[in-house]
Amino acid sequence: MAVLLLVAAALGVAAHHLDARSQPMLVAGALAHVLMLAAVPGTALAAVAFGWRGLVAGAAVLMGAAATQIPLHRHRGSKTSTSESTGPTLTVLHANIWLGQADLDAVVALVEQHRPDVLTLVELTPEADAGLRGRLAELLPHAYVSAAPGGDGSGIYSRFPLVDERRHDGFVTEMLSARVEMPGRPLVFAVHPVPPWPREPSEWVRELGLLRQLLAKIPVDDGPVVVAGDFNATQDHRRYRDLHGGRFVDAAVATGAGMLRTYPAHTWYPPVIAIDHVLVADLAVRSVEAVTIPGSDHRGILARLQLRQ
Repeated sequence: MAVLLLVAAALGVAAHHLDARSQPMLVAGALAHVLMLAAVPGTALAAVAFGWRGLVAGAAVLMGAAATQIPLHRHRGSKTSTSESTGPTLTVLHANIWLGQADLDAVVALVEQHRPDVLTLVELTPEADAGLRGRLAELLPHAYVSAAPGGDGSGIYSRFPLVDERRHDGFVTEMLSARVEMPGRPLVFAVHPVPPWPREPSEWVRELGLLRQLLAKIPVDDGPVVVAGDFNATQDHRRYRDLHGGRFVDAAVATGAGMLRTYPAHTWYPPVIAIDHVLVADLAVRSVEAVTIPGSDHRGILARLQLRQ
């Protein structure tokens, strides 16, 4: 039992570090933080079964697991401090509305409660867009939407006018971007790479790589950038971490919020994995939290940001 537990934990550590492309390792990456928990009982049992050698082996696996997770809970003041940021605030709400099946009344209620400046939606259907457009007209009167039958659509709804609207080719689902005409003129993306399971994982690998290339091409002096969406990837997937290793930062990582678990949200047990994220560049992160979207299989992400001056 000690060996099995430590092997499971070591698999989670390996999945975290490897640039995995096979489906089993990508699934292990999604569940890596769960697998790593096995190091705790595994170390205790190994110490009983094998003495100091078992303790040393277990401690090595335990420290390897801790090294991957502790940084997620460390507040990165240099990126998130608002003491030097007195600029305008930008509140972004992201939601995956599960092929348009989410409770649209609840989505509208969230907008009324949190008053986001920008709402990004994925798995948006034409019917869901039609059901939301008029009801959001007062709070979010501007929209750039590519709603697709079957739930492959995306949308950006804004309190301010949108310009430079663009649909990006090369993605299975609709990926959109638009510039928000407010102070700082942030560029906002609504993204939804395909999942690595149950479909062929090569598409996931390709789309994460394509997204990384796209973000890298944005000029540094082009202003703030927000990338919100269901990335179908966790912090334990190296390809996702590659997206925020430099200019970009994950809002949850920046604040030390750890993993904001968002999926699955339609089961009797709480969400297990964190695949919905908000990435930002040239913005201070004031707060970030997961919010419930009744009728959806995902929780949403609410990020309160501040433009630097």
